[in-house]
Amino acid sequence: MYKTTNYLFAAYLQTKEGGNRKIERVEKIKPGRAVFFFDIDDEVAQGLKIKFHESVCYEFEETRKKTISLAYD
Repeated sequence: MYKTTNYLFAAYLQTKEGGNRKIERVEKIKPGRAVFFFDIDDEVAQGLKIKFHESVCYEFEETRKKTISLAYD
């Protein structure tokens, strides 16, 4: 069982590109923060992390952050 607190990676795992994985369990830590559990092993997760960092999902998030920061400059 693989777990992550990275909501963006958890969302990626649920996409077609990430393998259409389903969240098996969620443990809420505090409002807005949780641990997401997936039925994959760490080796599979590490390979998917590499793909995630090269994906349009990650590119979108990085661009979104940069765009929002322009409103605060």
